[in-house]
Amino acid sequence: MLQIGICDDEPLLLNEIKEITEDCLQHQQVFSILSSFTDGRTLLYEIQDGKHFDLLLLDIEMPDLSGMELAKQVHELLPDALMIFVTAHYKYAVDAYELHIFRYIPKNQLKERLPHALKDAVSLLEIQNTDSYIISNQNRLERIPIREILYIEKDGKNAIFHMTAAENHTDTIRRLRKTLTEVFDELHSEEFYFIERGFIINLRHVTGISHSDCILTDQTRLPISQSRLSEFKKKLNSYWKDKV
Repeated sequence: MLQIGICDDEPLLLNEIKEITEDCLQHQQVFSILSSFTDGRTLLYEIQDGKHFDLLLLDIEMPDLSGMELAKQVHELLPDALMIFVTAHYKYAVDAYELHIFRYIPKNQLKERLPHALKDAVSLLEIQNTDSYIISNQNRLERIPIREILYIEKDGKNAIFHMTAAENHTDTIRRLRKTLTEVFDELHSEEFYFIERGFIINLRHVTGISHSDCILTDQTRLPISQSRLSEFKKKLNSYWKDKV
């Protein structure tokens, strides 16, 4: 289910954007939750409090907090969220693209251009969702890209995700109250392998095997169960031949 936020300080335009969006998503048979905001600060506070959005439709010229400034702060908090600018002012188009905004829609062309932008956004989000894992607990709701997971380890009743030091990560550790078996089943990906009861590794980040240790791209060494060592070598060799 997609979480979509719409922000515009003009109530009539806000309702029009919402109606077009609802109609478009219904036509595509996309399940979503739409949240409407009449000022950018309220939307930003929601995100700072942990609210997640997959897609945001933002007006540029709003009082107190402009759409441009809002987009900068949203990108820091939700780097994977797609953003569409809706505005009457063409002069902002260049700046919008520099902010990596997904689309720029003139207000006088909403009915013609917004449905196409939404269709493309949904297609991209479906791809992202397929290649990502959702971490949901009391304090966090976050989609993490599969490619950025180095390994997952058991810590009591928790699964600890160790992430790559990607540009958007200020913290490379994620904690989830689930068993490794539950996480492994939910990942549903051929790229992950149980090397030992306490560790799941991402094959794309394995650089080699030394004795009975698995070596990852960040030089982390993890123990491989002797009972799984032979099978793991075959699995890794097959993965390298197919993927690398």
